[in-house]
Amino acid sequence: MGKKEEILPDREFALELLRILKIPLSVRRHSEKVADKAIEIASKIKKANVDINLIEIGALLHDIGRSKTHGFKHALIGGKILRQRGFSEKLARICETHILGGLDKEDAKNVGLPEKEYLPITLEEKIICLADKHMAGTREVSIQNRFNRWFQKYGRSKILLKSKKRIEKIQKEIEELM
Repeated sequence: MGKKEEILPDREFALELLRILKIPLSVRRHSEKVADKAIEIASKIKKANVDINLIEIGALLHDIGRSKTHGFKHALIGGKILRQRGFSEKLARICETHILGGLDKEDAKNVGLPEKEYLPITLEEKIICLADKHMAGTREVSIQNRFNRWFQKYGRSKILLKSKKRIEKIQKEIEELM
């Protein structure tokens, strides 16, 4: 086995791990759809190298923390679960940076997370974050539709407005690589 940084399970192992950890079927189905969407996005990128395997497995495992909670902390818990099991730090970071459009220190503090940056940095993190925003459960939606639903449910809060801007910036950045 290679260095810790390189440990990536295959698709079957990732799906079995989600079942073993009792991730609800609806979340597992969502994760499969996010993986499909992320691969679709990544396959269109021509101007940069993308790790398709990391994208597929990262997308499948991005919500692994939902085995413990469905709140914002699922991102941190997911990272912790993956690190404890010896998986790649890249997978752990995907878990930690996918919520909303990523969270800066201020946003993290405001939602009760440790005060640090949880922003997607790598292209793979950004692709999975974007793909996740395109999936409402197992149904594909536009970014505008996704945020309109959140605005209706939670109001046009500062954190959601910042998140929408971040996602739109990520989407533009990815489109420029196609």
